[in-house]
Amino acid sequence: PKRCALREIQEETGYKAKGMTHLITYYPSVGYNTEAIHCFVASGLTRVKTKLDTDEFITVKKMELPKLIKLIKSGKIIDSKTICAVMVYAAKKKLL
Repeated sequence: PKRCALREIQEETGYKAKGMTHLITYYPSVGYNTEAIHCFVASGLTRVKTKLDTDEFITVKKMELPKLIKLIKSGKIIDSKTICAVMVYAAKKKLL
């Protein structure tokens, strides 16, 4: 998972990470399938070229953690992977 995360962050966001720390692994559909989602925190970022597929459209936005949490609480961010990763990160940093 870590090697995949290092590759994906570069391909999809245009940032290369020096480090990747495991945050959490969770199973979003226990009892339905065996999908596991691995969340990481990237560090030591440098800007590189993206390698998006022709059908991928991704916009990267820099945002402070308090604003992310506010968007989650207001229901503006509804993606479960994002919610889980942000909230676990904030909890581990004792920001919740």
